[in-house]
Amino acid sequence: MNLNVLKIIDLKKDEFFIPQYVELRNHYADLLLTNSVSVDETREWLAREDVEVRCLIEDNVLMGAAILYLNKKGEVAFFVKEPQKGIGVKLLKIIEEVAKGKKLNSLWAWVMSSNLAAQKTFIKNGYLLEGETEKRFKDKVFPGFVSRKKL
Repeated sequence: MNLNVLKIIDLKKDEFFIPQYVELRNHYADLLLTNSVSVDETREWLAREDVEVRCLIEDNVLMGAAILYLNKKGEVAFFVKEPQKGIGVKLLKIIEEVAKGKKLNSLWAWVMSSNLAAQKTFIKNGYLLEGETEKRFKDKVFPGFVSRKKL
C-alpha cells in the first residue's frame, strides 16, 4: 500500500462509501464501545452538524475513517482496515486539519486500556496522556486512557 496514493473523502459528501464505512465501523464496535449500526442509521447520523467523518480510500476500498465529534468538545476516534500500516497516523492528521477549520483548540480521545495499537497511534501523533478513566457499556466497566492534543 502506498500512503501517497490514498484519496481523502468527506463521508457526508461521498455516500458511495457509507456501506463500507458501516462494515468497518461495526467490526470495531466492541473497541469503540458502541452498538452496531445500519447504513440508514449512519446516513441519518451524517446529516447532523455536530460530526465530521473523513476516510482514506485506495482503489475504491475504504481503508480507514476518522471521526470528529463537535458535540463532545473535540473527541476523535479512528479505525482502519489494515492496522500498523500508517493509516491511523494519516487519518489523525487529516481530522486535525478539519478541527482547526472548525476553530477547535484541542482534540481528545478515550482509548480502551487493551487497545495498544490505538494508544501508540495517538502518542505518535502528539497526543499527551491526561489520565486513566473508565467507561460503562452494556453493564460492564472498561478501563481506558484519555489523551489530548493542543492544535
